[in-house]
Amino acid sequence: MANWLVPVDGDAISLKPIDWIISHRDEWKTLPTIHLLNVQPPLTGDVGRFVNAEQIRDFHREEGLKALAEAKGRLEAAGIVPRLHVSVGSSAEIIIAYAKDIGSEMILLGTRGHTGIGGTLLGSVASRVVAHAPVPVLLIR
Repeated sequence: MANWLVPVDGDAISLKPIDWIISHRDEWKTLPTIHLLNVQPPLTGDVGRFVNAEQIRDFHREEGLKALAEAKGRLEAAGIVPRLHVSVGSSAEIIIAYAKDIGSEMILLGTRGHTGIGGTLLGSVASRVVAHAPVPVLLIR
C-alpha cells in the first residue's frame, strides 16, 4: 500500500493538506496510508541537568501528539485512520528522513502561497523539503 507523509506543526497552514485529502478521497480507488509527522524542536540549554532523558522524551511526545490532534481528528471523522509520528530535530531534515524511512510516495505540505522574498522567508522548511526530498512534494495553499 502507498504511503503519504503529511508534516503537521499544529497551525492552520499545516492542516491544509488534511482538508485536501478529505475533499479528494473519493478520487482514489485505494487511499494511501496517511502518516502524520510532528517535529519537535530540541530543548536547549541546561535542561538535561534538571530533567532526565525519559521526561524529555515524554514531553516531546506529549507536545507532538497535541500538535497532531486536530489533523488526526479531522481524518478520523472522515473515516481515515492516520499513523502518528513524533520526532525531534530540524524539521526539514526529519521530514526528508521520514519520507525515506516509511517509503513515502509523496510529501504533502501546507503553504501560505507567498512568493518572492516573503515566500522564501516564510517557507524555509518547505523550500528545503522541496529541494532535497527523495519523492514528489505537493504544496497545498
